[in-house]
Amino acid sequence: MKFRAHTTGRALGLLLLAGCGAVSWQAVEAASTVDRPEPGKQGETMEAEAGKVLAVPYSKGVDVVGHSDIGGRTGNLAMAWSGSCAYVASGMTIKPDGQLLKLPVGATSGVAVIDVSKPTAPKTVRYLQDKGAIYATETLNALTTKDKAILAASTYGGVAGMGEQEEGWLSVYDVHACADPKLKSEVKWPEAVHTITISPDGRFIYGTVLNPFTGAGGIQIMDISDLARPRFVGKFEATRPDGTSFQFAPHELVFSPDGSRIYVGVTTSQGADAEHEFRSSKPGLPSPAAVGQDAGGLFIFDNSDFAQGKPDPRLRLAGAAPHAGWHSPVRARIAGVSYIVNAGELGACPGAWPRITSIADDRNPKIVGEFRLAMNRQENCPSPNPIEKATGGIVGRAGTASTHFQDVDDADNTTLGLFPFMYAGLRIADLRNPADPREIAYFKPGDPCMSHVHYVKDSGQIWFACNASGFYVIALRPELRKSLGLSMPRRAR
Repeated sequence: MKFRAHTTGRALGLLLLAGCGAVSWQAVEAASTVDRPEPGKQGETMEAEAGKVLAVPYSKGVDVVGHSDIGGRTGNLAMAWSGSCAYVASGMTIKPDGQLLKLPVGATSGVAVIDVSKPTAPKTVRYLQDKGAIYATETLNALTTKDKAILAASTYGGVAGMGEQEEGWLSVYDVHACADPKLKSEVKWPEAVHTITISPDGRFIYGTVLNPFTGAGGIQIMDISDLARPRFVGKFEATRPDGTSFQFAPHELVFSPDGSRIYVGVTTSQGADAEHEFRSSKPGLPSPAAVGQDAGGLFIFDNSDFAQGKPDPRLRLAGAAPHAGWHSPVRARIAGVSYIVNAGELGACPGAWPRITSIADDRNPKIVGEFRLAMNRQENCPSPNPIEKATGGIVGRAGTASTHFQDVDDADNTTLGLFPFMYAGLRIADLRNPADPREIAYFKPGDPCMSHVHYVKDSGQIWFACNASGFYVIALRPELRKSLGLSMPRRAR
């Protein structure tokens, strides 16, 4: 989530996307078979390096397999994937005063299509610049099933109620030939959305409408059963067991495999229960109470009405986990138990970090663990700088270690957590003990790494994108896997 400047007199936003300059790929290759530990504390950015792409990234336990600078552009934020291709969205960056800044449209704007069929030499083959793709920013998702391959990109809607809203264009593509997406349709959402997620059966796109400071919003649903003729279904509030409903401010969601449940990161709501319906202690005011690391939490909805095609459908609230993270939930299953891994996003040091919630009883979810870096502990934080003081801690300096999207290696048989900690780079954690996750490896190029992360099961390779340095393919070293008792991927044997 990103914000425009607000008229309260306190600058809003993030110093997330600072950093420019070309990475020395020859230096990266030379360093890819040896560790180059980060200086300072775990996740710490040295003052002289803040906001800069490093000539040689810091790393531990990983080899660099391949890299693309995506045409040398900046603003690489969201990533989706299908088959042997990655899709990386751009569109906006953030100024030091916290205001969103549109990047100028040029040859490399839009959603980059990256052919990773040769992982040692990923190749950017095309830039999608259709109405929904040109400013997708973090409003991007893809789905691949036995008979469907869909990419959806939508104009990034920012935060509803905060400044001018963009037109909410949605572009839908067939990506059976993943390096050559075919535009099937373009349609407008009634309200611009913040993130989008395609349902497991490929029938619907769910788009979040977010105003974290008022608790307003909900989930818009588009029927894409016919890719060429999308049909808007409606905007939905949260429905309680007694049939009453309330607006809520969702950031991103993930489905259960059968589509009967959705797990939604929520900042605030307009519900009446201050604890379980996440009312801000300062409704309407920009504050850490609305978007800090302890804000909001997880809503679990019974989505059966939509999955089963029932008339007059509702999103029925089944359970809630306060303080379980509001930004980017991902499913995990560890030793036969189901979990959601989620986190916040914003803030000065100590930033935000993943929290692990058991959903074994989805009507009574429980936080069981968390994964912090040393720089996610208050005792290691520097004294607040002027912008951190002026924004009450909502805006952090360049260098803050704060996670963005959460991912795992395998949602149904989970071992690894894959966590882009912005300036602290991609951190890889062993999640086999969810009460006590441990870091096993990292890759830190200096600029913010913020995209979703894809683990390729057959090869064990890991795909992700960073703001200025581009798209990476890395892999855990075989000797590290062996020391941790992890099996070798089939194609790596």
